[in-house]
Amino acid sequence: MFLLDGSADGRVVCELLNWTGKAYKIPRHLLRTSSERVDLYRAGVYFLFGRDETTNEIAITYVGEAEEIYPRLQQHQDKEFWNEALIFVSKDENLNKAHIKFLEHTIHQAAMTAGRYRLENSNTPNRPAISEVEMAVMSEFFDQLRLLTGALGYKVFEPLVASRTQAVFDRKEEQQPASSAEVPTVREFHISGARRAEACAIITAEGVVVLEGSFAAADEVESTPDSTRRLRAKLVEEGALVLQDSRYRFERDVLFATPSSAASVVLGRSANGRIELVDEAGRTLKELEEAPRLVNPPAAADY
Repeated sequence: MFLLDGSADGRVVCELLNWTGKAYKIPRHLLRTSSERVDLYRAGVYFLFGRDETTNEIAITYVGEAEEIYPRLQQHQDKEFWNEALIFVSKDENLNKAHIKFLEHTIHQAAMTAGRYRLENSNTPNRPAISEVEMAVMSEFFDQLRLLTGALGYKVFEPLVASRTQAVFDRKEEQQPASSAEVPTVREFHISGARRAEACAIITAEGVVVLEGSFAAADEVESTPDSTRRLRAKLVEEGALVLQDSRYRFERDVLFATPSSAASVVLGRSANGRIELVDEAGRTLKELEEAPRLVNPPAAADY
């Protein structure tokens, strides 16, 4: 990783050992100063990252390909949403049109599956016909591209939670005898309440993810905070919550910043998530987070 401008806020160039690819991370306001970079006139794929105007969250990306990257980026100056470009080219200039179309399709599909960002592409990229050998080479190229995308701060391809299968596996493992030092990496919690609210959630390093297929109350009680009302309305507008049989169904996994924001949206009222989130053994999140009381605490050292 090399900082072209000597600053982490400037342009960044990345390469990996024994990889034919090369990555550029370029803020929009520095694109003009990059016009003399020879690499940027090669074939490649790119992302345009920006912020949602209504929430101000980094939640939007556009995926594209071009036989000459820099001129194509200049054509995107009429798009207001983006503020940073992430570009991938080949150092050996062996990427052709079919290769970059294959990469564009693969990137788009993987990003859609992860569901982290709203894709600004109006059309789904087509997958070109390439040979079996070329497909293997491009799949390996994509694996390194995905690694660098995450390393540069964009979790475009990372799912919000481990698969449901993994969560079930970890719960079964938890039932087996284990040392006190072993902590399950995934634990599923339940949120239930009035008006047929019934949801499953998983704690992650980023917050709380309410899982697809969960249900939230269709309406809010009178004392519901305005922040919860706005968040529920936003999820309905985005299609994440869809009315079904007099309650809202989660159409995708949804990440919440805190347990309380997750519980409040599900229950349609003000809620303490540390109490409302309960695991299969009936333990609340609060009970699991607090250190157990020692029956015979160790005596203080005598110095």
